Amino acid sequence: MYKKIMVGYDGTKFSDCALKEAMAMAKGSSAKLLLVSAPEIDIEFQAMAPDAHKLMEKKGRGDLDRAAAKVKKAGLTCETKIVVSTSTPEALVETAKKSKVDLIVLGTHGRTGLVRLLMGSTTAWAIGHAHCNVLVVRCK
Repeated sequence: MYKKIMVGYDGTKFSDCALKEAMAMAKGSSAKLLLVSAPEIDIEFQAMAPDAHKLMEKKGRGDLDRAAAKVKKAGLTCETKIVVSTSTPEALVETAKKSKVDLIVLGTHGRTGLVRLLMGSTTAWAIGHAHCNVLVVRCK
C-alpha cells in the first residue's frame, strides 16, 4: 500500500476531486498526505508585475489552508507545501521525488485536441516524468 500520497492542489474543483480520492485512500491505508500548490510564474510577467510572485503564493497558501481544513475535518492529517516556479509540472514532480512520495494524485480538466496542445497538460507531463505512480482523477 502507499505510505505517502501527494496531491497537486490549486483550489479548483478538479483538485478537490483529487483531494477527495487521496483522502479516501489515506483513510484506508494510513498513508500520510502531502498537499502541494505549485503556482507557475512567467519570468517576463514577473518583470512587469514584481508583486505577482507574492500574490500567487498568497493564493496558493489560502487554497492549501482550505484543503488542509477539509483533511482535518475528515479526521486525517497532512503536510502542505507551496512551490512557486516557472513550471508547475516540473515543480510537482521534483517535489514528489524530494519528498519520497509513493503516489501523486492529480485532477484533470479533461481537455482534448487543440486546447490541450496549446495549453499543455500538467497531468500528462507528470505521468511521463514522475518517479512514482500517478493517479489521475476525473471529476464527474
